[in-house]
Amino acid sequence: MKKNTIKAFTLVEMLIVIVIIGILIAALLPRMQAAQGRARDVARKTALSQVQSAIVTYQGDHGKWPKQDDATTPATAWVWLNIIENELLSAWMTNVPVDPLASNNVSWLWDSTTTDWNYAYIVAARNGTENAWFALMAKTEVAWWSNYVYCGDSEKISNDTDLSNVKLCWSLDEWECSLTDCTYKTTDQLRYVVLY
Repeated sequence: MKKNTIKAFTLVEMLIVIVIIGILIAALLPRMQAAQGRARDVARKTALSQVQSAIVTYQGDHGKWPKQDDATTPATAWVWLNIIENELLSAWMTNVPVDPLASNNVSWLWDSTTTDWNYAYIVAARNGTENAWFALMAKTEVAWWSNYVYCGDSEKISNDTDLSNVKLCWSLDEWECSLTDCTYKTTDQLRYVVLY
């Protein structure tokens, strides 16, 4: 009589396969998260481009930048885009963009420890002409789409800053936080800035 043998995996072989699958998932997960961050950064860059066009349209129609003469929320201080929502909507924007990670708690973009996200706008000087130009800013997640590093108040763009002197980076490296060297220590220091 012939003995019937069933071919099957042993417990050890099954455990080895499970461990290999776990290692592959652990290796791919950071790449998947970075891809999501890059996608959100692309959305931020696109949103700021649209806002830039709307602000230029508003300035062309009204002869001033949004909130430039408003004493309560002047454009000479950084303001959130929801503050200039009416101005942007009057410049033919259908809606004011919101950061993909925005929460209801709005924190300051210059605070490198904040976990809240939003877009900001300021009117500043350029080539010695005061209140003639503006800057937009978003906090970013991936160095690939970032062009500015915030390490502290010495790198803070304000209305006193001449935008022609602001250094934007072509690429950023992870090391120590330094705008002059275009390096960052943590991703909380990454920003994307549009100068107009």
